[in-house]
Amino acid sequence: MINDSDVLLWLDNFDFLSYKKKEKILELVESPTEFINFGKFQELKSQLLKIVKEDELAILTKTLNEVSIGKIKENLNNLKISYITVFSANYPEALKNIDTPPFVLYYKGDISLISKQGFAIVGTRHVSNYGKVVTENFTRGLVLAGFHTISGLAVGVDTVAHTVTLDCGGKTIAVLAGGLDTIYPTTNENLANRIVSSGGLLISETRPNRQAETYMFPIRNRIIAGLCRGVLITEAGEKSGSMHTKNYALDYGRDVFAVPGNITSIYSIGTNRTIVNGQAKPVMDISDILYDYGINLKSQETTTINVTMEESVLTNLLTEGEKSYQELLIKSKFSAKTLNSLLTTLLIRGIIKKLAGNIYYLKT
Repeated sequence: MINDSDVLLWLDNFDFLSYKKKEKILELVESPTEFINFGKFQELKSQLLKIVKEDELAILTKTLNEVSIGKIKENLNNLKISYITVFSANYPEALKNIDTPPFVLYYKGDISLISKQGFAIVGTRHVSNYGKVVTENFTRGLVLAGFHTISGLAVGVDTVAHTVTLDCGGKTIAVLAGGLDTIYPTTNENLANRIVSSGGLLISETRPNRQAETYMFPIRNRIIAGLCRGVLITEAGEKSGSMHTKNYALDYGRDVFAVPGNITSIYSIGTNRTIVNGQAKPVMDISDILYDYGINLKSQETTTINVTMEESVLTNLLTEGEKSYQELLIKSKFSAKTLNSLLTTLLIRGIIKKLAGNIYYLKT
């Protein structure tokens, strides 16, 4: 027996149907199943021809049947991809209330996460060492406060947010622009698999076998904004896609936060300008966000870090902020051999972390 969700799934498989055209077709009937149960294609032919071409209508009329829908479902099953539609009981109300709610959402993983408002963390693909550090710190704080995170699986800030969430034992949602069987970027295929295996969720409104195209990314960002309780932009240039997410979030009445950045950095123009324009609350640490929600992080038991006198020289230097290897060598006055040995020990013990370019910082 074909239901409304089946018809939406079928309707989603035609490249000649834009979102607007699908919307207009669905407005012609009270229930999508009327097209198959009552032969509405013929009855509404004149109205449908104002939306689609005659040959396109012929294709629609010919393919709306149990066999065609069965093949679509079989293909999804073979790809281990599931789906929900706006007619599904577990379709989130938060998405129903945006201007253009996705008719169909394809997913892998725990779909129940979609109905729990998480926190979106977005930003530049060209993340700096500074951006990486603040993204790590805020992500860790949000996870400890009980939020799951939402981002777009892109390189840069998105990747850091997803990875740190998983490292902290949290759950994360990755909203993709393309199909779930064509992970983009391909370098994040392992991360995508890890998200699913760790109880997270991959979702996309784009059906399988379709690769992400440039125009899809800004459209995808409305889903990120729709699903979240708030958006945090940790580092973003003036034309960063996260600016689209920010605009959607403001339209949907979501909270927007931004981390101030270096005013001389092109990768902080977006965040800084958003703050200056009053579109985002500036935040310097996780408490600035949690205060707005009346959340107090439980006091963590402080663990005394036992370090030698030589190691304390380095940890004290790093409390000032991240330092390059050369800076540590000059300021510590250690020999290269001693410095290498101390850094290796502190890295192994997890007291410090190393970034690209031989940059070190104290793990908080």
